[in-house]
Amino acid sequence: MPTCRSCRSEHDAEELTRHVIEEYLIIHCPDCHAPMGSYHVGAPAVDTMQKA
Repeated sequence: MPTCRSCRSEHDAEELTRHVIEEYLIIHCPDCHAPMGSYHVGAPAVDTMQKA
């Protein structure tokens, strides 16, 4: 369960607030609205394993 660093509340991932701003997904705490993380939506896949 993700824990907010600001207010220490715990929530299921489905309960977190999400916003897309330009190419970034911003995750916020639903209680205090503090940012909990950001992800680049247009990032290439990181799986570098090649099919054998």
